Amino acid sequence: MIDIKVPTVGESINEVTLLKWTKNDGDYVERDEVIAELESEKATFELNAEQAGAIKTIAKEGDTLNIGDVVCSIDTDAAKP
Repeated sequence: MIDIKVPTVGESINEVTLLKWTKNDGDYVERDEVIAELESEKATFELNAEQAGAIKTIAKEGDTLNIGDVVCSIDTDAAKP
């Protein structure tokens, strides 16, 4: 199980908003697949899965998150459907 955290997106940006999940809780995702869209005050960007596995969402759409907050986790031991 690995945690997916809000990445650093810019020098002066401390928080982002989770716009929407592109995958549902429990879905199997591939490495580098887009799992969510995040928005800062300057730009919108995609959050990718760092590993393949089953996604467990933690943050909710509309949440304001700080850089480094855990957005979701990925169960890397989950069997690929």
